[in-house]
Amino acid sequence: MAGRLTLPEEFALLSLSDTGKMIDSVQAKVGCDLAELGELALRGKLLLRRSPHMVFSWAEIRRAIHVIDLVDPAPVGLAWADELLAELANEPEAVSLRKLVIRRLRRRNAFHWHRDALVAHGLVRHVPGRGLFRRARYLPDPTMRNRLIDEVRLANEILQDTSGGRRLDVHTKFLSDMVIRSELAKNLGVVKDRGWRVNVMFLNGLLNKELWSARRRAQARARGIGALDSIPEPLRQASEVFANLVPKRSRNQGDGADSD
Repeated sequence: MAGRLTLPEEFALLSLSDTGKMIDSVQAKVGCDLAELGELALRGKLLLRRSPHMVFSWAEIRRAIHVIDLVDPAPVGLAWADELLAELANEPEAVSLRKLVIRRLRRRNAFHWHRDALVAHGLVRHVPGRGLFRRARYLPDPTMRNRLIDEVRLANEILQDTSGGRRLDVHTKFLSDMVIRSELAKNLGVVKDRGWRVNVMFLNGLLNKELWSARRRAQARARGIGALDSIPEPLRQASEVFANLVPKRSRNQGDGADSD
């Protein structure tokens, strides 16, 4: 296949384990829906902005409402993208990001759409289930999967590099933000659990210190220091918003049963 995969195709491929099962079904579905919007943002088709609204609590401040501004409704030649652009063009006003994602989740499974596209491209192999209890499996192309994992791993290293000598491209930022924030990166071996082994009386202090360090790193990245210098501020913010909405892996998913 010529050219780079779209963002939802990449997220769909990484949502498949090397055994052909979904790592987490809910995460895969929501992540692919958000990745579709991310792809349109990368193509200059839409922007996110924070909606002005009355705030009555600290919780509301933390979950700011973002709305989608359609910049260019012209088709791009991808069926899912053109359908989404038409849907946004028919909205009477800027639509809430959360409401749009929930609405689309009720209508379709974006993960299945992009997984099947990967099958058509030869990047995922469909192994039909046999008997009543064996589900179909979808085996990702190991070369492509490993390439994407290495890409996310390198992005993580670049973002942790305080020297500021390396730059991150905007597409890779979108993908790595979604994979790392959702903790899918742990399943892919990109990052490891810290496995805190400390006396419980010091736990709160250590966690607070870790959270503060993470907050300072995030603030530095948001200001465009080092790796993100070449990425426009609206796209940096959009990447953060999309990544924060991808659900983390649920405990009861195990190796993620697939369902059609």
